[in-house]
Amino acid sequence: MLAVSLEAVPSLWLALTIPAVVLLWVLRPRRPRLRVPSLLLWTASPAERQAARPWQRLKNHPLLWLQLMAAALLTLAAARPFLPAEDAARHLVVLLDASGSMRAHDVAPDRFSSAKAAVFDLARRLGPDQELAVVRLDEQPRLLVAGAHNLAEVEAALANEEPSYGPPDVGAGLALATGLSQGPAAWVLVSDGVLTLPEGARRPAGTSFRFIQVGSSAANVAVTVLSMRQTASELVAQAGLRNTGPKTVTGTVQLLAEGRDVAGARDWQLEAGSETFVTWSHVPAGARWFEARLVGVAPASNALDADDRAWAAPPVSGNEARLLLVTDGNTFLERALRVDENARVFRVAPADWRGVAAQDTAYPLTIVDRVWPETLPNGNALVVGPPLGDTFRPQQVWPRPDHPLLRYVDWSDVRVGAARKLPLDSTWETVIDSDGGPLLAIRADGSRRQAVLAFDLSQSDLALRPAFPVLLANLLEWLLPRPEAAPQSPSPGTAATIAPVPLADQAWAESMDGKRVADLAPPWPPRPFRPPAPGVYRVVQTGQGMTQDQLIVADGYAAAEADLTPRVLDLPAADGAVSSAARNALLLWPWLVGAVLLLSLVEWWVDARGR
Repeated sequence: MLAVSLEAVPSLWLALTIPAVVLLWVLRPRRPRLRVPSLLLWTASPAERQAARPWQRLKNHPLLWLQLMAAALLTLAAARPFLPAEDAARHLVVLLDASGSMRAHDVAPDRFSSAKAAVFDLARRLGPDQELAVVRLDEQPRLLVAGAHNLAEVEAALANEEPSYGPPDVGAGLALATGLSQGPAAWVLVSDGVLTLPEGARRPAGTSFRFIQVGSSAANVAVTVLSMRQTASELVAQAGLRNTGPKTVTGTVQLLAEGRDVAGARDWQLEAGSETFVTWSHVPAGARWFEARLVGVAPASNALDADDRAWAAPPVSGNEARLLLVTDGNTFLERALRVDENARVFRVAPADWRGVAAQDTAYPLTIVDRVWPETLPNGNALVVGPPLGDTFRPQQVWPRPDHPLLRYVDWSDVRVGAARKLPLDSTWETVIDSDGGPLLAIRADGSRRQAVLAFDLSQSDLALRPAFPVLLANLLEWLLPRPEAAPQSPSPGTAATIAPVPLADQAWAESMDGKRVADLAPPWPPRPFRPPAPGVYRVVQTGQGMTQDQLIVADGYAAAEADLTPRVLDLPAADGAVSSAARNALLLWPWLVGAVLLLSLVEWWVDARGR
């Protein structure tokens, strides 16, 4: 049954051409045609016959019928008739593979561009009763466009899309497509086939499935890993190489210090489907990071550039902090300090502290428990429960919730039975105040940092509350600022979790040339950082006189994406139906326009023959 789109209603006025053709035939003067030997003896007639009539009786003539048929077909073509699509094809859900293997350039310019061209072709063929949705398949599948009815909408949605670097979360993508298919629908997977369908994955009942494959069988060579190891006498680097192609490949791998200076180079040869490791010893020290880079590999043997480089940072040394704990014994304090893996605690009795302090031994932080020294240590210091000043019982406590040292510290259920009124001058900053005086105060005196807790832990339930380890960790981070945190190496397509630094008021990620690529905080805690491309990045946290940065090393190698051999995929239906493509809407107007052109040729032929 023919259906007419909504655009056809204004076009029906073309049906007036049918009576117009008939009227022209009635008003048209018709004279008989005679064949004569010559026109030389005929005198020219200066005017029409005066007896000619302006109308005549309609006659049965082939040209009349041909012109009426052409007018009728032209009217139908303008009305855009079509055969409706099958129910399943009226809602088209396209699963667009945007994983790392879609960056392969075995087809020009790359597989992802070819996949987008296939999606555009689907949009170009949409019928008036069809709508299209596109789901992007990567590590975080998302809906790019829904309810599109024409090519322009799809082109606008996909204009700035680029493939990612890691494997896709196919299960999440299928769940999103299922949510879009509340009734009969047609699923189309546009991919190179270099992905793994979840075990037991099914498309909804009543949904058709079609697989459009892009790409050809391509070879690839990848740098699988770069690792750095510090021995007793030297720094050693090792790079892993993998050839996924069917032929032997040769080339060179360079080791570059911070992406600029060549620290070494090794030639290699890899058999088909094999792996190897290349090692450099006596690597020059001083660089914060190194890069392994492939050079000299034939393009036909290496169709994916994203995994041609790998990065690594040397092991961070010197991050262990020496702490001196002056106490007669405090179980709560000692256990809490052991939680910090970077803190090495040395304990000394208060009676022996003066002798230890006189030695030429550097302790960046001294924690004094229930002692008030006449002279504070040369380094940073934390004084807990000093026996100095009058005793008071705080009834009202006012912690500063916006202070970085109290970040994630829940003081609502902490009770303090007794505290000391300390003789603190204006150089101290109160962090937790009370109706009797400060309970926690800090001071930055030049290069030294000092903090004092005005109550003995045994005089409160702080040590029994979740707030205690968090508060102590924040204090240690402030009293022992580490200029550099240990590097992180997220796998391709994943995000690095950023641990907040106390007293930091902002955090961001930047490339090694200083270009900011992401704002991470505020609000706190910092958002996970997802590197936009493989490489080395720096996460910087600053605030109140402190700065800490951390290297994020994002490699481009993903084992599942390195093998570029295309595979044909099929997604079974939940009801066991065989995968098949549902019929789209069939547009009839192009055929009608062709018929009008054919009738015009027939009319010309009939008129030329004098019929």
